Amino acid sequence: MSYKFCPRCATPLQTGAVDMGPDRLRCPSCEFVHWDNPVPVVAAIVEHEGQIILARNRAWPPKMFALITGFLEKDDPDPASGVLREVEEELGLKAARVSEFVGHYPFPRMNQLIIAYHVVAEGQIVLGEELVEYRRVAPDQLRPWPAATGLALRDWMLRRGLTPLPFEFEALQAIRDFRRIDARLATAGQPTAEQFRAVRAAGFQTVINLLPEDAPAALAGERQLVEAEGLRYHQLPVAWEAPSAEIFALFCALMEDEGERRVFVHCAANKRVSAFVFLYRVLRQGVPRETAERDLLAVWQPDAVWSRFIEDRLQDGAASRQHD
Repeated sequence: MSYKFCPRCATPLQTGAVDMGPDRLRCPSCEFVHWDNPVPVVAAIVEHEGQIILARNRAWPPKMFALITGFLEKDDPDPASGVLREVEEELGLKAARVSEFVGHYPFPRMNQLIIAYHVVAEGQIVLGEELVEYRRVAPDQLRPWPAATGLALRDWMLRRGLTPLPFEFEALQAIRDFRRIDARLATAGQPTAEQFRAVRAAGFQTVINLLPEDAPAALAGERQLVEAEGLRYHQLPVAWEAPSAEIFALFCALMEDEGERRVFVHCAANKRVSAFVFLYRVLRQGVPRETAERDLLAVWQPDAVWSRFIEDRLQDGAASRQHD
């Protein structure tokens, strides 16, 4: 809280050193001192049905989601009790327990000290008055942000052997339907020229574009833009209404030729790409279908054309393994 006048006697406050310490606001009349110490805030990484709940406060922009937080109240017996109270107030979840203390994190911009916990909760979510919506996010798909509660989330992920995106990857989140598949591979819809700079800055070395040059969403001069950033560029145009086994085979060969290089694959809305990458992971990398399918279905539910294409490729793969 910021003061201009003394809350005791209304005298204008003055700045001066107190007890040999840093300058504080103090009252020349009654000796009141505004210490301006950080405010303790509890934060919950809420795990509910195996996923993490991120929520949006009604005062925030539409795409801004974060952890459940609230001020530590004077009647809270301890911070752990306070965080459970906040989970109940904000999400309506009474059946909750603190799984672990994650850490404490300064938040200088708001003059707060964040005290973070992992909370496991059960029951039906009912949003409190301050929240307008929430999202469920699988732990391996969380994208920590470089401040306060985001630092807590990152530490929690690292303790579980998960690999969060480095904070310099934050700009990639603005690319349409961006998904990080693993440490080597990421997929997305069509980036802008500026976003290709973010792709390079994030450490990717190769761009594969599955979008035909004459597609409405295609970026003019994309090859030149990407190569100007020092990245390899490959274009394999995939017809939306007629994806072919031949192009998919070329895609698999190209992915394998790239070896350990970090690859960014895109199309218009990550639909072509998510299907190709799903098949590549299952047929060439041996990833279990249910695992690879999570990334596919997170982008879209394939239509009749693409469902048939996917099943045909899976059947081809099964037949090939039988002959081997």
